[in-house]
Amino acid sequence: MSRYTSLPPRQEEVAITDNMLSVSADGYIRLLFAEAQATCLMHMISGLDEDVPAHMSTSAMLTTITGYTEWISRGIPAISIGWDWQMDAIDHQIRLCRVSEPRSNVMLLDNNQADVGPEKTIALLEVFIDTLDWQRKVQDHIDAVYGR
Repeated sequence: MSRYTSLPPRQEEVAITDNMLSVSADGYIRLLFAEAQATCLMHMISGLDEDVPAHMSTSAMLTTITGYTEWISRGIPAISIGWDWQMDAIDHQIRLCRVSEPRSNVMLLDNNQADVGPEKTIALLEVFIDTLDWQRKVQDHIDAVYGR
């Protein structure tokens, strides 16, 4: 008898593999909002927007630092959710704020397994993103790639 036993899958892997996700013919991965909320997303990439002003000014001008981030789930097919953010100074601290609708390969379903539609999916994904602690991971990535 072997002393080694297989370990149970980690919780975030269970949430993905139990759903038996598949990609529909239109490219969407369809799931309930509760299933999306139970999905563990991992940071894939973030970056700074590198827009150059159309003209250089000789006086001071307001600028903002903006960027993008993309998050994915474990497993195949992978759920992908990305959005744009802006760096703001709030209470003398730098904070990242989401400034765009999410881009995703997800279409959310209602309890009858019918599509809720793109607009409602986007609105619910915004709610989901705004509950995540994504800012610290993105800030750490930006600091590591672009330096302080």
